[in-house]
Amino acid sequence: MRKRPRIRYHDRVRAGAMLLGQIGAACGRLALVLCVAACGRLGFDAHTPDGAAPGVDAAAFDPASGGCQQAESGPLVLAATAPTHGGGYGVWAAPPYVLQADTTGGLHNLRFDGTAFTEVGALPGIGWTEAVWSDRTHYYVGAPGTGFYVIDVAADGSLAIRAQQTTTLSEARHGWLAGGMIVVPDGPNGLYAVQYDGVGTLTTVGTPLPTMGWAQGVWARDRRVVFADANVVRMLDFDGATFTDLVTPNAAHGGASRVWSDGSIVYVTNGDGVTAYAMTATTLTELDTFAPGAAARDVWSDGAHVFTVAENGMLYALAFDGAHFTMLDSTSTGTQGLGVFGDGTFVYSNDNSGGVHAYRGFSCLRW
Repeated sequence: MRKRPRIRYHDRVRAGAMLLGQIGAACGRLALVLCVAACGRLGFDAHTPDGAAPGVDAAAFDPASGGCQQAESGPLVLAATAPTHGGGYGVWAAPPYVLQADTTGGLHNLRFDGTAFTEVGALPGIGWTEAVWSDRTHYYVGAPGTGFYVIDVAADGSLAIRAQQTTTLSEARHGWLAGGMIVVPDGPNGLYAVQYDGVGTLTTVGTPLPTMGWAQGVWARDRRVVFADANVVRMLDFDGATFTDLVTPNAAHGGASRVWSDGSIVYVTNGDGVTAYAMTATTLTELDTFAPGAAARDVWSDGAHVFTVAENGMLYALAFDGAHFTMLDSTSTGTQGLGVFGDGTFVYSNDNSGGVHAYRGFSCLRW
């Protein structure tokens, strides 16, 4: 019988070391691939979320629906400022771009690198621009006095109008998207549902809802619409043809202008400040109001914190525990804060005289 060769101890050690080295090299290559995949993601995914399984690309943070579970707690630190073109109003961020609505200067697209803004596109011809929002494919613009627009951003940041409605929607304000519809408040003309065919045509769907004051802002999901109608806050159902009030319109706070929600908590700006409501299928229950001593004009929440701007020219960073607001920090934005939004890393304000500001200090750490 042929004897097996005797393997000496140091041979075994050397073989084991070689095997570990091969495994380490393979793991290193895998780690490099995963790092490239993760670091190469663009858009809203500014951080690597905690708790993600190895090799699994967790869902990116989406500022349009919140979802941040943990964020820095401040303070607000100014990172950059871009001047107004006449009067700053709404703002929307889709990194590396920040869209700036202006009351006399139209819509402007700013490239933001974390330290400075550079204008790369503009549509001054649409005049007074109050609001801009997006589905991450197209941008939708409410421009009172000229109408409603669908706008695309080219690779170089330039802006192009793809569709417009300047007759039926001549007083468009801040709308939202849900269920394949664009819900657009239109000042004295009420609330409309609109469809965009992706090519160049906007079609009004169903019957518009008459305003009870002045149609200002909405948030929507599926069939549910929360409507800031100046004198009242309304919770509506839209079945594809008709808007129906689900609860008695709430007139506790006048001057309702903007709405933000995660689907259960609703934040509405009004003449008293920003009010939080608990929303169920059949109720809209007031929880608390943060009163800055001036009318609040816009509100955004990343899911961990709430940010609002007010007519006293201030931006406020708030905590909300499900029942009460607590102010964490505040800072001056100019003379009249009218727009606020964030991207998970920076919070952006737009002020009537102060223009667009970018702030660090409340980056999302986990979602």
